[in-house]
Amino acid sequence: MAKIQYLAPGVLSRLRESVRRNLSRYRADGFADMAGDARWGLSLDIDYDIDLLETLPAAQTELDGSRIVGRSLASLTPAVANEEQMWARLSHVEGFEYSRQRWLADGADDEAAEKSILTHFFAPSQTGLRDDHALSRLWWNYHIAATCMPDAPEEALALILRTADIRSNFVERIWTTSRRPIAAGILRSMQTNPWLTAVEKNFRAVMKAVNRNGGGVVFESLSVKLIDEFVEMCVSAARDQGAGLSSA
Repeated sequence: MAKIQYLAPGVLSRLRESVRRNLSRYRADGFADMAGDARWGLSLDIDYDIDLLETLPAAQTELDGSRIVGRSLASLTPAVANEEQMWARLSHVEGFEYSRQRWLADGADDEAAEKSILTHFFAPSQTGLRDDHALSRLWWNYHIAATCMPDAPEEALALILRTADIRSNFVERIWTTSRRPIAAGILRSMQTNPWLTAVEKNFRAVMKAVNRNGGGVVFESLSVKLIDEFVEMCVSAARDQGAGLSSA
Protein backbone atom coordinates (compact mmCIF):
# COMPACT_ATOMS: atom_id res chain seq x y z
CA MET A 1 0.00 0.00 0.00
CA ALA A 2 1.06 3.61 -0.52
CA LYS A 3 -0.28 7.09 0.21
CA ILE A 4 -2.08 8.87 -2.60
CA GLN A 5 -0.13 11.89 -3.77
CA TYR A 6 -1.13 15.05 -5.61
CA LEU A 7 0.46 17.96 -7.44
CA ALA A 8 0.94 21.42 -6.02
CA PRO A 9 -1.34 23.96 -7.79
CA GLY A 10 1.62 25.66 -9.45
CA VAL A 11 2.91 22.39 -10.87
CA LEU A 12 -0.52 21.57 -12.27
CA SER A 13 -0.80 24.99 -13.92
CA ARG A 14 2.64 24.77 -15.49
CA LEU A 15 1.98 21.27 -16.77
CA ARG A 16 -1.24 22.38 -18.42
CA GLU A 17 0.44 25.40 -20.01
CA SER A 18 3.41 23.41 -21.33
CA VAL A 19 1.75 20.39 -22.93
CA ARG A 20 3.03 21.26 -26.41
CA ARG A 21 6.59 21.72 -25.13
CA ASN A 22 6.39 18.39 -23.29
CA LEU A 23 5.03 16.29 -26.15
CA SER A 24 8.24 14.28 -26.34
CA ARG A 25 7.78 13.28 -22.70
CA TYR A 26 4.15 12.29 -23.23
CA ARG A 27 5.14 10.20 -26.22
CA ALA A 28 7.99 8.42 -24.49
CA ASP A 29 9.17 8.09 -20.89
CA GLY A 30 6.87 10.54 -19.16
CA PHE A 31 7.54 12.41 -15.96
CA ALA A 32 8.93 9.81 -13.54
CA ASP A 33 12.12 11.83 -13.18
CA MET A 34 10.05 14.74 -11.83
CA ALA A 35 8.22 12.69 -9.21
CA GLY A 36 10.95 13.20 -6.60
CA ASP A 37 10.25 16.93 -6.49
CA ALA A 38 8.34 17.68 -3.29
CA ARG A 39 5.84 19.80 -5.24
CA TRP A 40 4.97 16.73 -7.28
CA GLY A 41 4.43 14.54 -4.23
CA LEU A 42 2.17 16.24 -1.72
CA SER A 43 0.59 13.43 0.26
CA LEU A 44 -2.97 12.65 1.26
CA ASP A 45 -3.62 10.51 4.31
CA ILE A 46 -5.34 7.93 2.12
CA ASP A 47 -3.87 4.55 1.24
CA TYR A 48 -4.22 2.85 -2.12
CA ASP A 49 -3.05 -0.41 -3.64
CA ILE A 50 -0.17 0.74 -5.84
CA ASP A 51 0.70 -2.82 -6.87
CA LEU A 52 -2.78 -3.35 -8.25
CA LEU A 53 -2.74 0.00 -10.03
CA GLU A 54 0.52 -0.95 -11.73
CA THR A 55 -1.33 -3.77 -13.50
CA LEU A 56 -3.53 -1.23 -15.29
CA PRO A 57 -1.54 -1.09 -18.57
CA ALA A 58 -2.48 -4.74 -19.13
CA ALA A 59 -6.23 -3.96 -18.96
CA GLN A 60 -7.86 -4.98 -22.23
CA THR A 61 -11.19 -3.23 -21.77
CA GLU A 62 -12.74 -0.33 -19.89
CA LEU A 63 -14.44 -2.92 -17.70
CA ASP A 64 -11.05 -4.38 -16.72
CA GLY A 65 -9.61 -0.93 -16.11
CA SER A 66 -12.56 0.15 -14.00
CA ARG A 67 -12.21 -2.91 -11.79
CA ILE A 68 -8.50 -2.23 -11.27
CA VAL A 69 -8.82 1.47 -10.52
CA GLY A 70 -11.96 1.04 -8.42
CA ARG A 71 -10.39 -1.61 -6.23
CA SER A 72 -6.99 0.08 -6.05
CA LEU A 73 -8.47 3.42 -4.98
CA ALA A 74 -11.32 1.99 -2.93
CA SER A 75 -10.61 4.36 -0.02
CA LEU A 76 -11.38 7.48 -2.04
CA THR A 77 -14.49 9.48 -1.26
CA PRO A 78 -16.40 11.35 -3.98
CA ALA A 79 -15.22 14.65 -2.48
CA VAL A 80 -11.56 13.70 -2.84
CA ALA A 81 -12.26 12.14 -6.23
CA ASN A 82 -13.26 15.59 -7.49
CA GLU A 83 -9.72 16.93 -7.02
CA GLU A 84 -7.90 17.42 -10.32
CA GLN A 85 -4.49 17.73 -8.62
CA MET A 86 -4.66 14.10 -7.50
CA TRP A 87 -5.81 12.69 -10.83
CA ALA A 88 -3.26 14.74 -12.77
CA ARG A 89 -0.50 13.30 -10.57
CA LEU A 90 -1.74 9.75 -11.20
CA SER A 91 -2.04 10.18 -14.96
CA HIS A 92 1.43 11.75 -15.17
CA VAL A 93 3.25 9.31 -12.86
CA GLU A 94 1.75 6.09 -11.48
CA GLY A 95 -0.84 5.70 -14.25
CA PHE A 96 1.19 7.32 -17.00
CA GLU A 97 1.85 4.23 -19.11
CA TYR A 98 -1.83 3.29 -19.24
CA SER A 99 -2.87 6.88 -19.98
CA ARG A 100 -0.33 7.16 -22.79
CA GLN A 101 -1.22 3.81 -24.33
CA ARG A 102 -4.94 4.48 -24.14
CA TRP A 103 -5.14 8.09 -25.26
CA LEU A 104 -2.08 8.95 -27.35
CA ALA A 105 -2.47 7.35 -30.76
CA ASP A 106 0.71 6.37 -32.54
CA GLY A 107 1.44 8.81 -35.33
CA ALA A 108 -0.94 11.51 -34.08
CA ASP A 109 0.17 14.98 -35.12
CA ASP A 110 1.11 17.54 -32.48
CA GLU A 111 -2.26 19.29 -32.50
CA ALA A 112 -4.22 16.08 -32.04
CA ALA A 113 -1.84 14.84 -29.36
CA GLU A 114 -2.07 18.11 -27.41
CA LYS A 115 -5.87 18.05 -27.54
CA SER A 116 -6.00 14.46 -26.31
CA ILE A 117 -3.58 15.18 -23.46
CA LEU A 118 -5.53 18.20 -22.28
CA THR A 119 -8.72 16.13 -22.30
CA HIS A 120 -7.48 12.89 -20.74
CA PHE A 121 -4.50 13.82 -18.52
CA PHE A 122 -6.20 16.85 -16.95
CA ALA A 123 -9.73 17.31 -15.61
CA PRO A 124 -10.67 20.89 -14.71
CA SER A 125 -14.42 20.19 -14.48
CA GLN A 126 -16.65 17.63 -12.80
CA THR A 127 -17.83 16.40 -16.18
CA GLY A 128 -14.22 15.98 -17.27
CA LEU A 129 -13.44 13.99 -14.14
CA ARG A 130 -16.45 11.74 -14.59
CA ASP A 131 -16.26 11.18 -18.32
CA ASP A 132 -12.87 12.10 -19.80
CA HIS A 133 -9.86 11.78 -17.51
CA ALA A 134 -7.93 8.58 -18.23
CA LEU A 135 -8.11 7.26 -14.67
CA SER A 136 -10.86 9.15 -12.86
CA ARG A 137 -13.44 8.00 -15.45
CA LEU A 138 -12.61 4.41 -14.48
CA TRP A 139 -12.91 5.17 -10.76
CA TRP A 140 -16.31 6.83 -11.24
CA ASN A 141 -17.53 3.86 -13.26
CA TYR A 142 -16.77 1.54 -10.35
CA HIS A 143 -18.03 3.95 -7.69
CA ILE A 144 -21.36 4.45 -9.43
CA ALA A 145 -21.78 0.70 -9.86
CA ALA A 146 -20.93 0.01 -6.21
CA THR A 147 -23.26 2.75 -4.98
CA CYS A 148 -26.21 1.53 -7.04
CA MET A 149 -25.69 -2.17 -6.29
CA PRO A 150 -23.43 -2.50 -3.23
CA ASP A 151 -24.09 -6.24 -3.00
CA ALA A 152 -23.10 -6.85 -6.64
CA PRO A 153 -20.81 -4.04 -7.86
CA GLU A 154 -19.09 -6.19 -10.46
CA GLU A 155 -22.40 -7.15 -12.06
CA ALA A 156 -23.60 -3.54 -12.00
CA LEU A 157 -20.34 -2.40 -13.58
CA ALA A 158 -20.70 -4.88 -16.42
CA LEU A 159 -24.25 -3.67 -17.04
CA ILE A 160 -23.28 0.01 -17.09
CA LEU A 161 -20.34 -0.62 -19.44
CA ARG A 162 -22.11 -3.01 -21.77
CA THR A 163 -21.82 -0.35 -24.49
CA ALA A 164 -20.49 3.20 -24.58
CA ASP A 165 -24.00 4.43 -25.38
CA ILE A 166 -25.47 2.72 -22.31
CA ARG A 167 -22.73 4.18 -20.12
CA SER A 168 -23.39 7.65 -21.49
CA ASN A 169 -27.16 7.49 -21.13
CA PHE A 170 -27.05 5.89 -17.70
CA VAL A 171 -24.47 8.22 -16.16
CA GLU A 172 -25.47 11.48 -17.82
CA ARG A 173 -29.24 11.08 -17.61
CA ILE A 174 -29.66 9.22 -14.34
CA TRP A 175 -26.58 9.54 -12.14
CA THR A 176 -27.39 12.47 -9.91
CA THR A 177 -27.45 12.58 -6.11
CA SER A 178 -31.25 12.72 -5.98
CA ARG A 179 -31.83 9.81 -8.40
CA ARG A 180 -29.69 6.98 -7.11
CA PRO A 181 -32.70 4.82 -6.14
CA ILE A 182 -34.08 4.97 -9.69
CA ALA A 183 -30.59 4.25 -11.09
CA ALA A 184 -30.53 1.06 -9.00
CA GLY A 185 -33.99 0.19 -10.27
CA ILE A 186 -32.87 0.52 -13.88
CA LEU A 187 -29.92 -1.80 -13.20
CA ARG A 188 -32.26 -4.37 -11.67
CA SER A 189 -34.41 -4.21 -14.79
CA MET A 190 -31.33 -4.64 -16.98
CA GLN A 191 -30.54 -7.83 -15.07
CA THR A 192 -33.89 -9.44 -15.83
CA ASN A 193 -35.11 -7.87 -19.08
CA PRO A 194 -32.91 -8.64 -22.13
CA TRP A 195 -34.96 -6.30 -24.33
CA LEU A 196 -33.69 -3.29 -22.42
CA THR A 197 -30.15 -3.69 -23.76
CA ALA A 198 -30.80 -5.76 -26.90
CA VAL A 199 -30.17 -2.69 -29.08
CA GLU A 200 -28.93 0.71 -28.00
CA LYS A 201 -32.03 2.62 -29.02
CA ASN A 202 -34.12 0.53 -26.61
CA PHE A 203 -32.09 1.76 -23.67
CA ARG A 204 -32.17 5.36 -24.91
CA ALA A 205 -35.95 5.19 -25.23
CA VAL A 206 -36.34 3.85 -21.70
CA MET A 207 -34.11 6.61 -20.33
CA LYS A 208 -36.28 9.19 -22.05
CA ALA A 209 -39.40 7.60 -20.58
CA VAL A 210 -37.86 7.63 -17.10
CA ASN A 211 -37.00 11.30 -17.40
CA ARG A 212 -40.37 12.19 -18.90
CA ASN A 213 -42.42 10.32 -16.29
CA GLY A 214 -40.13 10.74 -13.31
CA GLY A 215 -40.07 14.52 -13.06
CA GLY A 216 -41.07 15.56 -9.57
CA VAL A 217 -41.12 11.99 -8.23
CA VAL A 218 -39.23 11.66 -4.94
CA PHE A 219 -37.75 8.23 -5.53
CA GLU A 220 -36.07 8.20 -2.12
CA SER A 221 -39.51 7.94 -0.54
CA LEU A 222 -40.56 4.94 -2.63
CA SER A 223 -40.07 1.28 -1.83
CA VAL A 224 -37.96 -0.93 -4.05
CA LYS A 225 -41.18 -2.58 -5.24
CA LEU A 226 -42.71 0.74 -6.35
CA ILE A 227 -39.50 1.82 -8.06
CA ASP A 228 -39.35 -1.47 -9.96
CA GLU A 229 -42.97 -1.02 -11.01
CA PHE A 230 -42.21 2.49 -12.24
CA VAL A 231 -39.25 1.25 -14.29
CA GLU A 232 -41.35 -1.55 -15.76
CA MET A 233 -43.97 1.02 -16.75
CA CYS A 234 -41.27 3.03 -18.55
CA VAL A 235 -39.95 -0.08 -20.30
CA SER A 236 -43.47 -0.99 -21.43
CA ALA A 237 -44.07 2.54 -22.69
CA ALA A 238 -40.84 2.45 -24.69
CA ARG A 239 -41.72 -0.93 -26.21
CA ASP A 240 -45.23 0.24 -27.09
CA GLN A 241 -43.71 3.14 -29.01
CA GLY A 242 -41.71 0.72 -31.14
CA ALA A 243 -38.33 1.64 -29.68
CA GLY A 244 -36.48 -1.51 -30.71
CA LEU A 245 -36.37 -4.31 -33.23
CA SER A 246 -35.43 -7.08 -30.83
CA SER A 247 -38.14 -9.42 -29.55
CA ALA A 248 -35.92 -10.66 -26.72
